[in-house]
Parts: sequence; C-alpha cells; structure tokens
Amino acid sequence: MLLLGVWSWSAPAAHGAALKITFNVNNEVLKFPVNAAPFAKGNTVLVPIRKVGKALGLEVNYIKEQKVLQLSRNGQQITMKLGANEAILNGKDKFVIEEKAVLQGNLIYVPISLLNAMGLVVSYDSALAQVTVYTPQVFAEKVTGLLASNQYEMLWQQFLNESSQKAITVAKLQQVWQGITDTFGEYLKIDSVSSHQVNHELTIASTAIFTKGNLIVTITTDSSGEIKGLWFAPAAAAATQSNAPELKLPDGVTEEEVVVGAGTSHPLKGLLTLPNDTTHPLASVVLVQGSGASDRDETVFAYKPFRDIAYGLAKQGIAVLRYDKRNYSYPEQFMGAAAPTISVKDETVEDAIAASKLLKADKRMDPAQVYLVGHSLGGMLAPRIDADGGNFAGLILLAGSPRSLLEIIYEQNMASIQNLSNTDPRKAQTVAAIDTEHSKGKALTAMTLEQSKAAPSIFGVPAYYFKEMDMHPTGELARKLTKPVLVLQGADDFQVYPDKDFPQWKDVLKGNPAASFKLYPGLNHFFVNDEGKDAGTAAGYNKPGMVDAQVITDMGQWILNL
Repeated sequence: MLLLGVWSWSAPAAHGAALKITFNVNNEVLKFPVNAAPFAKGNTVLVPIRKVGKALGLEVNYIKEQKVLQLSRNGQQITMKLGANEAILNGKDKFVIEEKAVLQGNLIYVPISLLNAMGLVVSYDSALAQVTVYTPQVFAEKVTGLLASNQYEMLWQQFLNESSQKAITVAKLQQVWQGITDTFGEYLKIDSVSSHQVNHELTIASTAIFTKGNLIVTITTDSSGEIKGLWFAPAAAAATQSNAPELKLPDGVTEEEVVVGAGTSHPLKGLLTLPNDTTHPLASVVLVQGSGASDRDETVFAYKPFRDIAYGLAKQGIAVLRYDKRNYSYPEQFMGAAAPTISVKDETVEDAIAASKLLKADKRMDPAQVYLVGHSLGGMLAPRIDADGGNFAGLILLAGSPRSLLEIIYEQNMASIQNLSNTDPRKAQTVAAIDTEHSKGKALTAMTLEQSKAAPSIFGVPAYYFKEMDMHPTGELARKLTKPVLVLQGADDFQVYPDKDFPQWKDVLKGNPAASFKLYPGLNHFFVNDEGKDAGTAAGYNKPGMVDAQVITDMGQWILNL
C-alpha cells in the first residue's frame, strides 16, 4: 500500500520548479490531481508511481518497514530503497538513478528513468514540459503508422535521435518505405512484438503485415527514448507462422528429439529424422539454414524446406539432423548492446560443428559418412564450417554463393529498384543511398576487427558481422576443397543469381574433380516451382509450395553413390 499516513503537501518550491508537466501514455494524456502531479527536478521528472504504474501495467509494491519499493512488469523487477541513488534489476544488476525516489505527502515519486529500465520507451521534452511513454507494441505501431501515412518528416523530427538524423534524411526514409511497399504491397498492421533491453538501450522487433508479405521491423531506442536504429528485413529471414502444406511423417521413417550443443550455454532443440531400419551404419546430413532467425524447418512464408528435405532423404535411407538456429532460440543474445559484436561464428558456425559431432557420436551413424547440406547463407558458410572443425565427408551447397555477403546484398538492393523508371527521382536517390552503404562496406578493408565494432551499420547489418565474415572468404576456402561437393541452383532464383553465382562456383571448384553441379529450370531460391503472377518476387513466396522432389532425389543419390 502507498497510503502511509495523513496526507500533506509541500510547496512547489520543494520540487525545484513550479512547471506543470504533461504526461502522455500511449498517445493519451494521463490526468493527475493538482496535489499529485509529476514535477521536474534537474534534467528529469518524478512521477507518482501508483497512478503511472496502473496506466502502464506495472505492479507496484511498497514494503513500509524496510522503505523498499518494488516494480514489476513482464518478468522484469526493479527493487530500490527510498532515498537511495541506485536500484537493482531482477535481483542482481545494480544501476545508478539520476534522482532518488522520494516520499511526498502520502505518495511515492520515482524518476522516469525507472520506467525506461522496465522496458518502456520514455522521453522528456523539457522545453515543452512533456513526458511521453510508450509500451513496445504501441511504439512499433506508432513508428510504422507514421511511415504508412507518409508522415516521414514527423517521424524524423520527433522520434529519431541526432545521430540517426545525420545518418538518414527524410527523403531516404521515404525512399526506403516506398521501396518496401512497391515489393510487399499495402501496410496492414503490426502482428507481434518482442522487446529486449540492455543498458538502457531498448530493442523492439515487430512483424509488420502487408498485403503481399511480411516484414520484420526492428527499432532500437537510446536512454532518452529516441530512435537510434531502424531496420527492415523480409520475414523470410525469421521463422514465422506459415501456411506451408501439411506433410505427414512418411511410412518407414521415424523422428527423435535431440539437443545440439548439450551442456553449453546455448543448447538447441532439434529433430533427427531417420529410417526405421538402422541395422547398419547410416549416412547422415546436417542441415544449415540461411540468414536470419530460423526454426529447424527453415520456415519462410509458405515453405518448410528443411522438413521437406528431411523427410525425402530419410525415405532414401539417410538420417537428417535439423535444429533451431541460435538467434531463433536465444534472440536476446543478438539484440541491443550485443548486436554490434555478433558474427556468423556465433550465429551458425559453432552450432553446425556441434551438430556434426552429435551425429558422429551416434552409434547408428557411419562417422565417415556425415555430410553438410547448407542453404543460402548456410551454403556460403559450408566451406568454413567444414574447415573449422566440421570435417564432413562432403558438402551440398543449395543456392549459396562464393562471393562476399556485402556484394550480394548490394546487388540485391540494386535489383530491387530496377523496375522504377529512370525518370522517377526516387531511383537516382535510392541508387545514391545504396552506393553510400556499399562504400561504407568497402571501407571495412582498412579497419581492424576491433575497429569494425564501433563502425556504423551497413545495409542495417552491424559492420563487425561483415568484417568477421570477410576474414574467412568462401571462395578461398572452397578452392582448397578436395572432398566431394555438389552445387545445386534454381534457375529462377532472384536472390542468388544463376547467371553469376552458379558459374563462379564452377570457377572456384574447377580444380576439384569431386565437384559436380546442377541447375534446375523453373525453381526459385528455395527450390520450389515458381509460377503465377508473383513469380520472381518475394510475394511469390506466399504461395504454398514444397521443395521439388527431383532435387531431394538427386541429393540422396549423390550421397549414396559416393
């Protein structure tokens, strides 16, 4: 209870100012009695926590005997003593607060920074004497709504911090959003939101629903509640609810739940699919996903390609291990303050090696017949995974590339605007913006790995991610391969190019007599038949489909014939 005695009130001078504070919660003004209003002190504002907490869904508990205040919300808890300059988050992490919580009359006032520490977006405009607080869901809806209603100037002026304003212009915001709607159609709504906070930096990831597909919108705010980062990525880069065709486990095939990386700080749930007959040692494969946070099926839009491959290979007598990616299982390790120092080694390489060891330790498997099947980014990383300790019997590269990730993203961005008319001013402006990002990426060659951690992001990706990956060039590693390699590519792939990447694989592997190649007419990046009005676009991925049966047969026969 917060009613601690007979009510009394100090003169406004005790607050350090007599300024009336406006307090907005999720776009609505919260009204206070004149004798229980927020007040400014120094560079912050103190608020009556009971009333504010109720509006924001905070659980407020005050232990009178110990003068201890506890605030709880969505699993987060802050504990502090009245009159102290520090608070404790979740019972272990201490942090300093700029103003002490105080007992004023019969009410407890706390600094608004505590609201920020509870995972809320909090800002204070001292000139307007206005505090604005958003829950993550409403903030994501607000930001995306401003873009959808063409209020780019308002978003830039009122929500971006100074460094973000220098990095992106109002015109560029408009170009980016219009490019998104050209591809994904009309924006409809925000579907789901998750958030994570590290050192007063809040990262909010939401799924934005459009008429032709979905986007993951990631917003990072600083301690002042202003946007310091805004990124967009196709939801294909993250596991989402899918309308992929239902598929029953085939007859003669069984599945077992397994854990990849058991005993480590990041164990991953997985499935081992194998034929019922295991009387002789089995050939087996590890499936390695493409970019982004992906589940074990590599669920993207209306596809589950790794499920299709697992079932198809198991029917041919080959065991298949697939598992959730680390950034899918532990998203908090890839967000906020951790993001600038994340690499593909953390995201993919280490776990693929652990998966290889798991299969080799299984007595039902032939340890000399464990293969890697990598798709997209997984295909690009396959030579590195093998060299770093995977030690596979052979590699199958599905729609991968021997080129650098920077070059691929640059070309993908350029390709996305080719349908714009040359007379459209947006085209020249967007080309200039893409070229600027590309130049930032090329500048990484002169940086050390440590320096790249502090460099600005490139195409919305941390600079360190590019730099660390470039230190292990796919092409150079692939040239050293002497083991069997099978390179497969869909001829209708618009993400990795059959007229560029596929021939480059042939050049890189020309010295390896155990390398073979196959191009599939009519198949897209996921080896699904690509037909209909949206063929050749991301919107086409919304049409339910399955990995072409011939591709899976070819993979199985290649393994069994080695």
